[in-house]
Amino acid sequence: MANEIALPFYTDWKFWSLVVSVLAVILSQLPPIHLLLRPRRLEVEVHSRVQLTHRVGNPNLGLVVGITNSGGRSLRIRSMHLDLVRDGQPLVTLHAQAYFETPSSTSTVLLVPFFLKPGDSWAHAVTFFNNFERQVDKAYRADLARLRTDIRKKIDAQPPDKRELVEAEPQMIAPFSELFRKLFIWETGEYMFTLSVIAAPGSASYTKKYRFTLYESDTEELRQQAERYKYGAGIAYDEQDGAVMVPITEHVG
Repeated sequence: MANEIALPFYTDWKFWSLVVSVLAVILSQLPPIHLLLRPRRLEVEVHSRVQLTHRVGNPNLGLVVGITNSGGRSLRIRSMHLDLVRDGQPLVTLHAQAYFETPSSTSTVLLVPFFLKPGDSWAHAVTFFNNFERQVDKAYRADLARLRTDIRKKIDAQPPDKRELVEAEPQMIAPFSELFRKLFIWETGEYMFTLSVIAAPGSASYTKKYRFTLYESDTEELRQQAERYKYGAGIAYDEQDGAVMVPITEHVG
């Protein structure tokens, strides 16, 4: 009997039929090739106004930021920050710490890294500020507790039918006034800030410069908050009118 000759597997049409079927399943799970070839890229838009305020002088800046992943791969948004300059002199870097989940939210939530799939967008009002250093924060909390106790005692001592604003003792206010003098930066002048959105991979990160002007009336309005510290305003409780809104434009050059 003659020996049968074994044919190579790649000459069997059933083998190639199986290969094609497997490849079809794999490719069906992947994005279209034109999406995969897109560069990793973010598109960022901001609202035309910023909100400026402070906590005992510590600067806060509120900005509505919209981020869109216009590339072909998912991106991780790691952080955001602002590099602030006044009249050409570097001032401070403010970090994005929290954001409002909805336009009607009255409190913020912590901003943590998040992912954006291709075509997805993220748009929220973001607050940029720096936390107090550890020792400053410890002293602040202790001074705040004493201030609240002093104000509460004076409120409780009022007749039930007569509730008025009470003033804390001067020594209770002194630590906050000193912090205000050290930390307040919203002076009159021309400001520029560079918004940086840090992504992973780093090649997708975004930066753009914007500018705004602070006039004497703006600075005075922000400074006047310190005059109400004696009532605990802006320290023991927040004031609704404790900020100024300023228009911004893109910086060219």
